[in-house]
Amino acid sequence: SMGTKESLGRGSVQFMTAGTGVRHSEHNMSEDKPLRFIQTWITPSRNNLPPNYGSSVGDEAMRWNQWQHLVSSVDSRDTKATVQINQDCNVYSSELELGTTLTIPISEGRMAYMIALEGSVKVGNIVLDRHDAVEITPSSTEGKGELEVTSVAVEKAEHGKEVAHVLLFEMKHVHGAGRGDL
Repeated sequence: SMGTKESLGRGSVQFMTAGTGVRHSEHNMSEDKPLRFIQTWITPSRNNLPPNYGSSVGDEAMRWNQWQHLVSSVDSRDTKATVQINQDCNVYSSELELGTTLTIPISEGRMAYMIALEGSVKVGNIVLDRHDAVEITPSSTEGKGELEVTSVAVEKAEHGKEVAHVLLFEMKHVHGAGRGDL
């Protein structure tokens, strides 16, 4: 254990590099509120990294009807998100009002994975309802290099707003990997 304790709210990101070894646990300290989070394991680009822990508090305004860049690679020269990891991976989040459309750029050689956390969104010809996910490959864009995501149903979130909340992981495309949904 690194001795770290904290409580994180909606839209926050916690990251950890287990590296050469750590002990970790999560607890719901509230007696009356449910604990909700998405736990994702991203394999680092290198082995034997030193243990590392950090977090970033969510910013509702930064993800309202736009992509908030939450995570980027420590090696990225183009962009630096608040949270940086040892992998060629970007993570974005957005909370969309009903009918709002955003573009997902999928550059040549890249792919993405999207999960609908709340509400429903249409991605290409597929509708994702709450907790549905889809893999997006370069062929998904039909040569355009981008896809549109549109909120088609919203639900009341714990902050009181009606939203379709999505999380997008964008990474290097590995031929033959993944599910091939879209």
